[in-house]
Amino acid sequence: MATCPELVFNVDHGYLEGLVRGMKAGILTSTDYHNLAQCETLDDMKLHLQSTDYSGLLSSADEDLTVSLVDSKLRENLVTEFSCLRSNALPPLSTFLDYITQDFSSMNMRASPTLMVMHEV
Repeated sequence: MATCPELVFNVDHGYLEGLVRGMKAGILTSTDYHNLAQCETLDDMKLHLQSTDYSGLLSSADEDLTVSLVDSKLRENLVTEFSCLRSNALPPLSTFLDYITQDFSSMNMRASPTLMVMHEV
């Protein structure tokens, strides 16, 4: 019996495709970016982001809203989503995602001595 890869695609990759489609639907649109560019304060930005998929990120922050807090929350969300994709991926995609993270880690390790030398000067 000849097998068609299309017949078993959902078995291996259906859940991951659903995750990616859901994440794609949550990407900010050009209208969202235009509205964010019009914000004058971080509270205005927080108010606008509450109408998007990013609503839960800043609403749970008990601290005063700062640029570094927004940056850390968005990075945390990106890492969480990437980890979710990586944990549900099968080879060869999982191998590719591992290569991406290994390269990023090695770049950080190569940059660390340079930064330490620059710090000492």
